[in-house]
Amino acid sequence: MFHFFKKKTHKKLEINLQNNSMIINGTSLAFPLSLKDIEAALGKPDQVVKRDNKFIKYIYDNTGIVFEHSFSINNHLKKCKTYIDEEHLISTVFLYYGDFVKSMTGEKELPKQPCQAMVLSDGKSPYFFSDRHRVGDFNLILWTPYGTNFNGIAETITDTLSISYFPEIKHERESYKLKETDEELLHFDNINFKLTIIQVLMYDLRVLKPYFDIYDFAEEFSEEEIDTESIEIIQPALEYMINLPIPKKYAEQVQEIDMDGGNEIYMNLIPQWDGEDETFDLNEVGVEELRQFPNLEEATIMSSNFKQVKAVFDEAGIDVELL
Repeated sequence: MFHFFKKKTHKKLEINLQNNSMIINGTSLAFPLSLKDIEAALGKPDQVVKRDNKFIKYIYDNTGIVFEHSFSINNHLKKCKTYIDEEHLISTVFLYYGDFVKSMTGEKELPKQPCQAMVLSDGKSPYFFSDRHRVGDFNLILWTPYGTNFNGIAETITDTLSISYFPEIKHERESYKLKETDEELLHFDNINFKLTIIQVLMYDLRVLKPYFDIYDFAEEFSEEEIDTESIEIIQPALEYMINLPIPKKYAEQVQEIDMDGGNEIYMNLIPQWDGEDETFDLNEVGVEELRQFPNLEEATIMSSNFKQVKAVFDEAGIDVELL
């Protein structure tokens, strides 16, 4: 008997995360990935979406998976000494779970079918704390509805899951005791603007010392216990940033500001921050603050007062857009 119309079945995907590798049904993919890497495991993507800023989406319709190639991870990979070349800049994967595919942030390019893959962390179901889990060099985030935070093992995943390859930068531990200096210093009236500059100089360019790590800071700061899994601002850490002197000599190195909920500065102030509130929004900044940075030409900011803030950036001659 011939079964001309027999429905084709697909083997359910199993994704196991270990160290810097994603193992898909037995095929190991070491991050950062290239298009050839993912094609070896899943074949050619059904959709390819490209943007001008070297951002590419590879969409697999039937598996509900999207791989993102982004040039923005370039510098971080170089700092971690894991950079390969511009072909290997795929570092984030989105798995669109649920009864149907739904957008997270208004994105229009989506797979046609929801994801049904089983995701494992070192061979076990991942345990989420406030929607987050880390295994090896990967950060996992469950994109649950605003205002809800999931804790525990998800028996059935119903929200989009992002998996981001973000290896930690190795650094020597330094003392966090602030020292007096005779150097000319930058002046800040708005702490959220200062935090954006600290992100650039301390974490992106690594010229501002000491490199702040909340876990090292918690061990050194013995006056009171610090919760390094906090979902609220760690006040001693914020006070440290407020009082941190930034020499004016570094100002010329700031060429671009790129605010993002995953910036290291924010993760060291609120380790379990989900990036969904306005805590670090840049809602105020002075034109004189901006003019301290002669080479600052463009900025992407988080703000709930963008129109007013944009006017200040415009006056300073700096291109700005809302994240």
